[in-house]
Amino acid sequence: MYLRLDPAQGLRVSAPLFASDAQIRAFVESRLDWIKKAEKKAAGRSGRGAAPQRAYSKEELNAFRQRCRAAFDRWEPLVGRRASRVTLRSMKTRWGSCNAANGHVSINLRLIDMPDECLDYVVVHELCHLWEPNHGKAFWARVAAAYPDYARVRKSMR
Repeated sequence: MYLRLDPAQGLRVSAPLFASDAQIRAFVESRLDWIKKAEKKAAGRSGRGAAPQRAYSKEELNAFRQRCRAAFDRWEPLVGRRASRVTLRSMKTRWGSCNAANGHVSINLRLIDMPDECLDYVVVHELCHLWEPNHGKAFWARVAAAYPDYARVRKSMR
């Protein structure tokens, strides 16, 4: 059996189909200390971390789409790779993501409120993943070649 504390859904228990209600109840009761610690840890985390997602107007989203398209148009020739598809998504832990196999790049909507240099860095970073799917030396050399000031911008985003 397995316990999971999901912020959106609360306490979740995974149990085999053959487990009885009494067995599941006993399992949960045996883990009450862990549950209390996990709840306390989650409550402490709720005040930190990423800013809460705000609602964006249609105009803001359209303007951000145009900024993204301009950034990709500017950087794709310099990096030497094109994204096959670009999507804008709300992401909690990443500024962008790239599927190197199919060329699909996702950009975090939270960049909407950040300076263009941050968007530029994320675009370059993700396009470089189309050459190098990892964060090895060759990857960072490509990022530096395309965007020499990347380290300063990256540091400001942390």
